[in-house]
Amino acid sequence: MMTAITLKVCRRLGGINLGMPNVPARLLCAVVCRQPGACRLTFIAAVLCMVIGHIFKVKRWGLFISVYEEPLEANLLNAMTLGHTANAIFSFRFGDIIRIIWAGRKLKNGYSFSLATVIVDLYIDVITVGAMFFGLSAIRKGGERLLQIAHFYMCAFLVIVLFTLLCIFFRKQLKKIIRIIAGIFNEKIEFRMLYVSYLCIASLKDIIKNINKVKFIGYSACMWICYVASYVIFAESVQRYGYYYSTSDVFTELFSGSSLYNIAPGLVPFWGAYLLLPLAVCWGISVIGDKYMNMAEHRYHAVLPQMNQTDRLAFLKTYYDDENRERIRIYLEMNKDVTIVEDHSSGSNASTVLVMRPDGNLFYRKYAFDEEGHKLQEQIQWIEKHQADIPLPIIIGKRNESNYVMYDMRCYTGIIDLFRYIHMVPVNDSWLVLKKALDDIGEGLHGKHVKAADPDTIRKYVDGKVNKNIRFMLDQDKYIRSLELYSKIYVNGIELPTLHSYGEILGREHLEKIFEHDTYCDIHGDFTVENIICLSDSEEVNRDEYKGKIRPETYYFIDPNTGNVHDSSLLDYGKLLQSLHGNYEFLMMVNSVKIEKDHVNFLITRSEAYVQLYNKYKEYLRSRFDKNEMLSIYYHEVVHWIRLIPYKIRKDEKLAVAFYTGLLTVLKDVWRIENEREYPDRKKTGGF
Repeated sequence: MMTAITLKVCRRLGGINLGMPNVPARLLCAVVCRQPGACRLTFIAAVLCMVIGHIFKVKRWGLFISVYEEPLEANLLNAMTLGHTANAIFSFRFGDIIRIIWAGRKLKNGYSFSLATVIVDLYIDVITVGAMFFGLSAIRKGGERLLQIAHFYMCAFLVIVLFTLLCIFFRKQLKKIIRIIAGIFNEKIEFRMLYVSYLCIASLKDIIKNINKVKFIGYSACMWICYVASYVIFAESVQRYGYYYSTSDVFTELFSGSSLYNIAPGLVPFWGAYLLLPLAVCWGISVIGDKYMNMAEHRYHAVLPQMNQTDRLAFLKTYYDDENRERIRIYLEMNKDVTIVEDHSSGSNASTVLVMRPDGNLFYRKYAFDEEGHKLQEQIQWIEKHQADIPLPIIIGKRNESNYVMYDMRCYTGIIDLFRYIHMVPVNDSWLVLKKALDDIGEGLHGKHVKAADPDTIRKYVDGKVNKNIRFMLDQDKYIRSLELYSKIYVNGIELPTLHSYGEILGREHLEKIFEHDTYCDIHGDFTVENIICLSDSEEVNRDEYKGKIRPETYYFIDPNTGNVHDSSLLDYGKLLQSLHGNYEFLMMVNSVKIEKDHVNFLITRSEAYVQLYNKYKEYLRSRFDKNEMLSIYYHEVVHWIRLIPYKIRKDEKLAVAFYTGLLTVLKDVWRIENEREYPDRKKTGGF
């Protein structure tokens, strides 16, 4: 059967001139079909060994790819066949470009990943061949030309090993160089350069760490055994045909970078058949395999989990800045089997992302590192404890490690946070949702475990949440510190007294008096507009999933905060004021602040819907609380702003000024509410 196939191949090549002097392609047929029987069998054995070597090479290539996705071996064999064919005809490894493009068509991680795996494959091959030639040179085998090639590969081997060691020992400097060079170009080119170089680095690291080392050694050994056996048998076949040709000569031709154009004319038929027939067989195998390949069933995870290119670029910049390497490692490990669709992270140090599984299902993932991770573990426990009290998300998975905590929440269809819902529907509709949430939290939480506030806890609350944070913002933010040199500043044209003007009302004695009549109970602790999720569409759910829990009908709460110390129900109402009164969500959208002496300017949106909801909310509070309780609620809002600003300073001390002005705006209102006058007098009240 092999003879029949070979005859067909040779007949198709028979009349084609390959462009080689005095060597028509029909001589290829003569080499295979008109040899003596022993010569023909020897040649076929060399071809079969080459075919098996190619198959093992593809299997090893597939191991590199398997770190991230299921290798489609038929596609890889097809790509390698086309690439090696081009390399046999043309010089300068032109076929590797074809191999990269052809394989990348069906790799879910794309052409960049294909490039990275081919670079790794060539990297390993050059090291292996260099070691082989080092051995040949050491035993002085082969002619002068082989020794010259051996010296080249030895040098290449040493250069690559040295370069690898330099990359390992000076990886920080290398990353910075790559980052600087990529930053010269526009965002698209910058991303591509960082992405491809990251793929090469990450692929090599992951291959070393995660590859099946037994299979890698086995495939590599089998590949080179088959290749070397093929070289030896091919040399023997040529000798039997009457030419003096040694195994060293085969090595010389294969690894000198020559193509068929550079082979001695008399040997072109032998080399043409020897190189092209194995590739023809491999191509046939790949076509058959491709026909039965089902790509839909193959596992896959992205090299980078982010779906959005802007998010990917932000991650790559962080990676090349070489900061928080351990967190980057955990982040990639945590999200290796999902795709990050959107980032919903907000004011805290915990991150919340919408992710998608390979099966297309969506869910929310929240995670935090180190100390913030311990707080997140408390949040998980709080959610599980209060599932029967108020509508809360369903936790479908969680992980508690020594340096991070993560949990996944069920994603409902048609969900939208209350902030967006407010600005999509009439105010009365959004108020109905908000009022129901207020009633539910009042009945479901605020009536549980009620007890009187104690002076020691109040003092701890004031010292830890107020005084400590005020000192931090005045010490750590140079912009806030410079603004505090003035008694008044002008924010978008509006005059505001600075923080020092409120030294008396923010003092421990005054705040302890304000909070002394609070009562403690179970609270949410972070009751802002963005932490209420509306369900605009109903969906069928598994009833067993809600056994012993309140099933969300129109809304549910997310992101409780357990670190409040002073667990007063009034703290929850003050947190909602931070949204409706202080415009917290709109300040989160500020991306640029301009500061000139005592003038601060930034672009901020004003919402009429917020104004109307704030008025409704004030009436709701007045109908339930007396004047002292109302004052406590507003002071809790002040404390929330003071607690927020250090988070913002750590992220961007200039943007934190926007939240500082939000604090001043709220303080001005609270002063007026308490004292029924417009301004505090700095000279009378003193300062910090």
